[in-house]
Amino acid sequence: MSFLVFDFDSTLVSVEGLDELFARSLDGAPDREARVAAFREITDLGMAGAISAEESLERRLGVLAADRGLVRTVGEEIREHISPSVARNLAFFRENLSRVGVVSGGFEELILPTLERMGLSRSGLHAHRFRYDESGRVLGLDPDTVIAKGGKPAAVERFREKETSVWMIGDGATDLEVRERGLADRFIAYTENRHRDPVVAKADFVAKSMDELIALLEKP
Repeated sequence: MSFLVFDFDSTLVSVEGLDELFARSLDGAPDREARVAAFREITDLGMAGAISAEESLERRLGVLAADRGLVRTVGEEIREHISPSVARNLAFFRENLSRVGVVSGGFEELILPTLERMGLSRSGLHAHRFRYDESGRVLGLDPDTVIAKGGKPAAVERFREKETSVWMIGDGATDLEVRERGLADRFIAYTENRHRDPVVAKADFVAKSMDELIALLEKP
């Protein structure tokens, strides 16, 4: 089996982690619904490739007010949103630990609780990290991660150094970019949670669920 690199948000889970954090940070705000909708629109623009991933992230972090405690709470909540077909196939992940990695433009503090529940290793994750001030308030992103320095292509290249064949599985333009940069042999558009036409149009294959992906892997 090829080495499988999964996106996290809207792929392994049905939600976007940073969107969930922003929404929780506005609990009680009278204009919460409108502000959350505007935030999620920026997320979607980035995931569809209408704006760069960097611009999308910068714009969202610029309006986020959160601290370590809220980050921890939302990370625990996200683990309850594992995509349904992924939850049905947790045995697949546990049986293929050495053949699975996770590369995300999200934040590891929001991702790790779910990976723990899935039985996946922290060492197989590349994602952003938050940067905090002395009081624990989120200031922005840590600039020293592989993702911050070079995006998903740089992270997948780390796996590529040890693997002869790599498949990228995800729902967004940054996942497709890995294939277009020649760092993945196949790009699978994963559409269980989000169907983004510009991304699907350029995919090698489309999988609507983990069941379909596993069937694809089993083909000779």
